[in-house]
Amino acid sequence: MIEVDLARKFIEQITQYTDYNINIMNEQGYIIASRDSKRVGTFHEVAYHIITGKEDMAVTSGENDYPGVRPGINMVINIDGKRAGVVGITGDPEQIKPVALITKMAIEAMLKYEKQHEELMRRQNRKERFLSLLIHEEYTDPATLRSVARQLNYSEEMIRIPILCILPDGLAESFLETIKKGSRHSKEDISFTLDRERALIFKTVQGDRKHLFAEYKDMILDYLCDALRLLHQQGIKCRYFVGSFQNSFSQYYFGYKHCKWLEESVEFEENTAFFYDYSWDYLKSVMPMNELQRVFQIYDTILEPDFLHSYIEIVGALMKTNWNLVEASQLLFMHKNTLVYRYNKLKERLNINPIVSSCDRYFVEAFYMYLNKKI
Repeated sequence: MIEVDLARKFIEQITQYTDYNINIMNEQGYIIASRDSKRVGTFHEVAYHIITGKEDMAVTSGENDYPGVRPGINMVINIDGKRAGVVGITGDPEQIKPVALITKMAIEAMLKYEKQHEELMRRQNRKERFLSLLIHEEYTDPATLRSVARQLNYSEEMIRIPILCILPDGLAESFLETIKKGSRHSKEDISFTLDRERALIFKTVQGDRKHLFAEYKDMILDYLCDALRLLHQQGIKCRYFVGSFQNSFSQYYFGYKHCKWLEESVEFEENTAFFYDYSWDYLKSVMPMNELQRVFQIYDTILEPDFLHSYIEIVGALMKTNWNLVEASQLLFMHKNTLVYRYNKLKERLNINPIVSSCDRYFVEAFYMYLNKKI
């Protein structure tokens, strides 16, 4: 089917370069656009015969050949192997044949481009809807998700892991294009620009599943390396947050949520942070306050404010330094002996030793989390 507006625009453009009368007919044989506006809407018998027949071209030499058809050449317009319409050029057939061929090719090229552009826009709209369903709605209907994914040719059974990329303003789109041009990017990788500064990729994890958890970090860094190298050469800094593995579209929301938690909650010096390196911190952060209160309220009631303040300071520094007394004292700008003295006070008061005992460490960190949430 040829859109009427598109046919009219073509006539307007082509008549700037030729004096020949040009008609465009639809699949029913009616003239939908013409340099001679009086002919628009009239039936063109030759066009109808071409559309319904097997001939690709018809030449008329006199007005008496067919009623209402002037001398000229009429050629079929093919779109993806289908007869979509006919273009006719009025004039001496011998003289206008080259013009007719060029006009036919130009119309077909224009229609093909418009169809591709329309399909691209439809895909873009479906992809935007898919993005919204994946990361903005926690309880999206799985059937709806799968339906849109099928339209985009994404397979649900693939294991994917989200990568949230944070870049300087305006670079998200060009960065994503660099990624997609790379040999390591797969058609099953789901990628979006969230805004001018952020790109999100749900990267497929392929290969031997026996080594999946041991090798996935190297796989992701390998996937990003070309884009990272290009940005590094330009002196551009960026950050990458890698979320959790998912194999169900309905769970992608949480994979993205884990990326966002990394971005908002974790301090790190490297370019890339992996969620599973901080999974215990995440689990602690989402523990309900009412549960913590039921466990630790009595401690909060009995222990003095000065002790609690010291507890938060010491335990916070030790947790950040993986329970290393030397590094913790440096973080607190405190002499090591002073830190050891204060740490021993904590041990004696609570009868615990978290540096030695993992059970005590869980207790101390949970109590620390309660105090922090309460502040």
